[in-house]
Amino acid sequence: MIEVHTPSRLHFGLLALSRNGRRQFGGAGLMVRRPDVAVRVRRTPDNPGLTATGRMADRALEFATRFFDTALERGWTAPPRGVAIDVMRVPRPHTGLGSGTQLGMAIAKCLSLLIERDGLTVAELAAIVGRGRRSAIGAHGFACGGFLVDGGKFPSDDNTPALAPIVMRHPFPEEWRIVLIRPRALEGIAGKREAQAFADMPAIPDEVTQRMSRLVLLGLAPALVERDIAAFGESLFELQREVGSCFAGHQGGIYADPQLDAIVNFIRGLGIHGVGQSSWGPTLYAITPDEPSADHVATAVEEQFGLQSKGEVIVTTGDNDGCTVRRAGAPSPRDIN
Repeated sequence: MIEVHTPSRLHFGLLALSRNGRRQFGGAGLMVRRPDVAVRVRRTPDNPGLTATGRMADRALEFATRFFDTALERGWTAPPRGVAIDVMRVPRPHTGLGSGTQLGMAIAKCLSLLIERDGLTVAELAAIVGRGRRSAIGAHGFACGGFLVDGGKFPSDDNTPALAPIVMRHPFPEEWRIVLIRPRALEGIAGKREAQAFADMPAIPDEVTQRMSRLVLLGLAPALVERDIAAFGESLFELQREVGSCFAGHQGGIYADPQLDAIVNFIRGLGIHGVGQSSWGPTLYAITPDEPSADHVATAVEEQFGLQSKGEVIVTTGDNDGCTVRRAGAPSPRDIN
């Protein structure tokens, strides 16, 4: 039995989308400890075939099938007679937390260890399960955690296995907290809708890419290194407004729903600088300096917007470690629930 736990991903937005042959995509993001993904894989010699249980079991089977097809093509080894996958925990899909990438990477990691191919790189694992075609933050974050800046890739690489490089990785301050708001009634754009949205989107003007890149390089990055949460938060809020404007034509506004806009304004009114939407949403995040302030924000948002259902508002931390692996008989990994 092999078990892999991995954090979720917040994506602060892409920086470039062009048709001029320059690098595109890129962006910044953060790995967070909760909600996490937990996957267990075991051999089932008495039950031939491949089975999966739990949320997103169908996606788990797709990822596993791709993995074993690749193993056969490359002549690594014959698949085991039977394999059972148990998706123990995974965030609700299409909420902006990168659940598809983290699930795919976790399954690829489990299966690579099962067939004793533990030397596969992050880029190889991502290519096998078809992740990282645009953003590389979730794939790299799976391995190392932290705050990450993705350097983008050239358009010709969009459908190849190559992952964009990470040009900065920095630990997120341990004392800072992140409030996640995930209204259950809302769902983000994903899958074929996402692919079509990118195909239909107009190019992001160079001057907008320059503004967003400056906010990352001369705003977010130095503020994080200096642990200046006000400067970090204000740069992040500005970046999110710029990103949201670029995608407004497909998500209906700077944020994916008017309710999210109201929540952002409410949190800003509480004195929190860093507020925004992860990827296509609907997950919002608020960066706070410590646990008491995070608890205050979480309670205020729950009461103001009636978000008391389980998991709609949670307080979490940055994850600076990435995935953890446990084999049968080994001690359990740290509890990250």
